[in-house]
Amino acid sequence: MASGGSDEPAKDGRRSEPRVRGESIALLVLAGIALGGGLGYLVDWLAGTLPLFLIIGIFAGFALALYAIYLETR
Repeated sequence: MASGGSDEPAKDGRRSEPRVRGESIALLVLAGIALGGGLGYLVDWLAGTLPLFLIIGIFAGFALALYAIYLETR
């Protein structure tokens, strides 16, 4: 068995940590951008300020996604 993401001990006797997969990173970034953009669009639609909060929401969602990736890889 490969020791990449399994819970088997490595050759030196220590357990290897599970690695974060690229798919989960991509999903976090896409979900953060989509959720931030969607909430920003909703606020813009209610306030009539299109595209102000849409742009803010996209950047905020991206920043939160980067923070979530940091927490996952820490």
